[in-house]
This record gives sequence, structure tokens and C-alpha cells, in this order.
Amino acid sequence: MVKTQRELVKILVVDDELGMRDLLSHELKAHGFSVVAAANGEDALAKIQKEKFHLVISDVKMPRMDGLKMLDAVKKMAPDIEVIMSTGYGTIEMAVSAMKKGAYDFVQKPFNVDEILALVEKALEKSELRALVALYESSRAIFSSIRLEEMLSIVAQLASQILKADDASIMTLGPDGHFEVVVAVGLDKDDVRKRSRVALGERVAGKVAEGKDPVIISGPIQEDARFSDVESLRDIRSSIVFPLILKGEVLGVLNANRTTNEEPFNASHLRHATIFGSQIAQALHNAKLYRELEQKILQIQEMHLQLVQSEKLAAVGQLAAGIAHEINNPLTGILGFAEFLLQGDNLFAEQREDVEEILSESKRVRDIVQNLLKFSRPRKPKMEPVAVLEVLKPVLRLVQYDFRHAHLAIKMNVSEDPLWVFGDAAQIEQVFLNIVTNARQAMEGKKDGVLEIQAKEAGQRVSIRFKDHGCGISPENLSRIFDPFFTTKPVGKGTGLGLSVSYGIIQQHKGMIRVESRPGAGSTFIVELPACKIPCPEITVGGKK
Repeated sequence: MVKTQRELVKILVVDDELGMRDLLSHELKAHGFSVVAAANGEDALAKIQKEKFHLVISDVKMPRMDGLKMLDAVKKMAPDIEVIMSTGYGTIEMAVSAMKKGAYDFVQKPFNVDEILALVEKALEKSELRALVALYESSRAIFSSIRLEEMLSIVAQLASQILKADDASIMTLGPDGHFEVVVAVGLDKDDVRKRSRVALGERVAGKVAEGKDPVIISGPIQEDARFSDVESLRDIRSSIVFPLILKGEVLGVLNANRTTNEEPFNASHLRHATIFGSQIAQALHNAKLYRELEQKILQIQEMHLQLVQSEKLAAVGQLAAGIAHEINNPLTGILGFAEFLLQGDNLFAEQREDVEEILSESKRVRDIVQNLLKFSRPRKPKMEPVAVLEVLKPVLRLVQYDFRHAHLAIKMNVSEDPLWVFGDAAQIEQVFLNIVTNARQAMEGKKDGVLEIQAKEAGQRVSIRFKDHGCGISPENLSRIFDPFFTTKPVGKGTGLGLSVSYGIIQQHKGMIRVESRPGAGSTFIVELPACKIPCPEITVGGKK
């Protein structure tokens, strides 16, 4: 009996409560999945060592080995397994810890079955995408062993030898509808035909491509009625011009010429050219499919990353709002009592120092709570035309002293033409400030470090690049750089919210933010925002007249 696609998916349910294990196992099996249950982390790891699982759904609070320790061990043992964590005693620290250890998502009990099933489907989609990307990378490695240009060069050389041609060339059809020579053998490097570029219907190659039938030309071109209107570039005794066609689509043209060999090409030579033509057409078709697949994979990856990031922001944002609300009430009391005590004269010097420390640390907690609230309840942007340079200027003024004091420089390379985007000036300024501040911290202790800022129009968008010469980002951290609460800074030096907030802002603006980095080679943050071609004449910057 052939198994269904879902029956091939094996899920491990880990929970110390028998009722919860039975519930999840029953529901998942009812939806066609293959399910195995474990009562604790140690039991789960033993099963993972013996069997292959696609997904793990695990409780956090368990005896013998809790869920977080199990998650850490699973990711070391089988990093491709997606893990969904659940608990009835969730805290923001627990959620952050689970995300840092590589959990796909974190859900609080009690949950409804539909919620878990939706998470399972999304986690499996991510796993399938990873497998597709791995397959794509393998195929790319195979194709890259013989590059298209090298393959075409080999085929052109063989065509020249077997057809006993003095020269041979292959032209391909570009996206602009013109044929261009991509490889040529037997021609001098300065030969004008190496730079030939013709449209469909133009000259011999264009006419043959338009007609889609191969031709043999014997004698001077002018004596052939089909091409009497084409001016010959040189003396050619005989030619084979073969259109490269696959599934009715013209992909290019193979040209073979005899200039010193007086024997004209014949039908036998044309049959040989047919073999080369089919090989070349297939190679060109494969290359086209490969490029389309590459673009599709990149689009899917980008869409999936955006979806996962948005879901993480939403889930952690809800948890952050609840935690921030609970902290605010006692924190207000601590701040009030500390300020009240400092107003009196009944404290000894040491006591006053202690109270001042309490007040200072409480204010730091208050700032963190305010950041959490901003993160969980982002303000809707006020969309209007914004001049990029005018938003950058106040940011650079704000950080110029810090950069100068640290012996760091900022270099600007901005288009002379005004660059306008459609967005919220204050929020865009916040994104720029977060990126510039991170760049400053990344170059800490590096004398003569430089932050290069480049802004230019790129199609329907404006691209702003921030390239620092700092320490760079390790590969394992690069994919998590926009995750909420993720930071590589020492404890107390950062909340890990700056880039997450920036990501959310750019998403709201229907833009894109990404990072390119290598350890020791610095990082480049790229922000792309929708361009605003014709700004309202009554608006200057940020809506201020």
C-alpha cells in the first residue's frame, strides 16, 4: 500500500502529561501524520537517535531533562529537525531562550488544536524549503562543473572541426530581442563579427532565425536571392546558418563559414550541424531553466524569511506587551519610593548611594519596558514624501561627536539628484540611527574605521547602503540578526530590539532590509524603500512646510 505524503512525515510529541501526549498524538494521526510519543527529554533523544523525525513538539517543564535542554541537544544532533516548544508557564525569558536555541516557534498552553496544526504545516513548509534549497545547491554544483560558456566554446570548436569550417560562432538571443555572439572560433580577436549584434529579421542570422529553417549558402551572399539585400562583411565561399530552436522557441543561431576551403557545404554537413544545433539548443534551454529556478528559489526564500520574521515579531510582541504591563505597576512604585527617600535628609551617605543606584537601575528597567511597548505596539506610519538626505543629516549630526571621539569617519556617496521615498520621516530616521549606532559599536576599538553610506535610485526603489569596517557577523548569527531580543553584545549593553524594530518599520513601508557580512570583513546593511517620483510641492521633509 502506497503511503500518502503526510504519512511519510514523522512527528515526535514530547510531554510528561499523558493526557497531552494522547491528545496531540490522536489529533495529528487524525490529520494523516505518523506520530511517536515520549514522556521526557531523555526518552525523546533516545528515539531521535534510532529514528528519523521531521518535527518535534515538546513541553518545556519536564522531569529528568527539560524541553530547553532537549532542544539544545536536538539541534546539535539533528539540526534539520524543526522544534515547536509549548508550556503553561511561559515567560519572555523562556521564549527568547527557546528562539535563541533554534526553536521554530513558542506557544503557550492552553492552545487549540487548530493553532498547533497551523504551526505544524508552516514548520514542515520550512523544512521542505530547506530540502529544495539543498537540492538546488547540489544541481548548481553539477552545472557549475561545466559552465555554459565553456560548453558552448567546446561545441563551437567541435562544429568547426567536424564541419571543416574555417570559423564558427554561436549567437544567443538576449532579453532585448537582439542576437549577440557569445563564443567564436577561427576569428581574429579584432574581427568585427565577434561583436555582431543583430535583431530578428536583420542580416543573415536574423533572417534565418525569423524563418526558423536552417540554410546553406554557396558562393557569395549577394548571389543568393534570399540574402541579396545583405551586404557581406568579407569574402565567404560557403556558410551554414542554423537556428537554435527548442519547443518552437528560438534561442540562438549557429554560424559556420568556409573562407579558404573551396568545397561548399552540402546536405551531409547540414545533418551534422543538426546534431550540434540540438545540443546547443538543449544547453541554452537548460541554462534558461536554471536561471529561472534560481530566481524562483531566491523569491521563495525571501518570502518565507519575511513570513517567519513577521510571525516571530507578532508572537513575541504579544508576549512582550503582557510582560511589560506586569512590570510597569511595581516599577512605578519602586521609582516613586526611591525619589521620595532621596528628597529627605534622613539617609546616611552610603544609604543615599544605594538608593541612587536603585533609582538609576529602575530607570534603566523603565527604558527597557518602554522599548518593549514600542516593539509590541508599533505606531502606524504617516506616509508622505520624504527626502532621504534630509533624514540622514540629523542622524549624522547626532553621532558625529561619538564617531570623531572614537577616531572613526563617515563617508557619504549620495546621488546629486534629490532622492525621495514614500514613508514616515521619523520612523525612517529611527531605522537609520539604529543601523549607524550598530556600525559604530561594531567598529569599537578599531582606529581609522570608516562607515560608508551610499544612496541611489534602483528602479522603483531607493537603495541606502551602510557599509562598516567592523568585526563582521558570523554565519550562524547572520540569519538571526533581525530576530527580537537577539544580540551579541554583553549583558546590559543592548536589548536586541533595535534591528527587530527596524525590520518591522521597513516591512510596514513595503520596503526591504537585509545584511551582507563576513567575520572580520565588516557588514553592509541595505535598506530599500519605495521611490516617490513626484513629491507634493507643498511638502518638504516629513510633512513640514
